[in-house]
Amino acid sequence: MNITTIMTVGITKISPHSSFREAKDILDAAPFHHLLVEEDGKLVGIISDQDIKDKIAGFALSSTTVTYAEFEAAIRVADIMTSEMWVIDVDTPIDAASILILENNISCLPVVDAKMAIEGIVTWKDLLKHFVYL
Repeated sequence: MNITTIMTVGITKISPHSSFREAKDILDAAPFHHLLVEEDGKLVGIISDQDIKDKIAGFALSSTTVTYAEFEAAIRVADIMTSEMWVIDVDTPIDAASILILENNISCLPVVDAKMAIEGIVTWKDLLKHFVYL
């Protein structure tokens, strides 16, 4: 069985030029934890709610004269996204996707075509649901 049976399609994407605040607002309001970063129709990165929390924690722990509003305004998605990521295609078997997530200690896999166009995403929760309710 391949990943198309469990992946999420029609996902929310964000530009690398979008603001930190925009990414934070999307993730705060959404039932998901990852935003795929797209530029010119191609996947260029991923940002998670944990990336947002880590950046805020870093700001809170730093001794700076910059206000939080100034901090938010100065940061773009490109500044905190992960650009080196594991990806899969629609023909990837579910077992292979599970192994990739487990062995690389990651929480999701973007699903892309040969030109890196985003087709969907699969998370560890999608995989868990599949195996539990199989």
